[in-house]
Amino acid sequence: MPFLEHLSDNYTAVLRPEARLSAETRYLGWNVAPEDLPHIPEHWLKYPEPEASLHYLLGLLYIAFTIFALVGNGLVIWIFSSAKSLRTPSNVFIVNLAICDFLMMVKTPIFIYNSFTRGFTTGYLGCQIFAFIGSLSGIGAGATNACIAYDRYNTIARPFEGKLTHTKAIFITCLVWAYTIPWGLLPLMEIWGRFVPGK
Repeated sequence: MPFLEHLSDNYTAVLRPEARLSAETRYLGWNVAPEDLPHIPEHWLKYPEPEASLHYLLGLLYIAFTIFALVGNGLVIWIFSSAKSLRTPSNVFIVNLAICDFLMMVKTPIFIYNSFTRGFTTGYLGCQIFAFIGSLSGIGAGATNACIAYDRYNTIARPFEGKLTHTKAIFITCLVWAYTIPWGLLPLMEIWGRFVPGK
């Protein structure tokens, strides 16, 4: 029964990391340390590993993305924070979005390193750092975009009433972070869900 043998091979490969190497194919997780293997959902361990060139291509692309994003968002934060004429209530949201995007790219060295080493090289701790920062920056950016959309809507639909004040903009930004932080902390501390490796 070839089907049962194939099923048995996959099951063995999931349970024993040394069985994940075969002469013809390497499966995802072949280079993961045995103590880190339980952190990866079994679903991902049954797929063949992509070509090494794809890992290297991703690493190179992310080096370029990181440089452009850190420089671009760093300039936005610096210019909007240092120029008094740009310190408007609406621009509080723009600076917060730039901070979220800057934070998003600060974690990419973990991804780049894992790409060039073709796997889960930074281990469980690297995964937790990457996921926590990604969670904060991604959810924070999404919520900040919603605030920007709300501000633009009020500016266009009700231009003379309900002007956004500096205090209100800062308060709304604090609410964004109060909403965002639990979504990062709860899985990090495994109170609600957990972060799992994505690469």
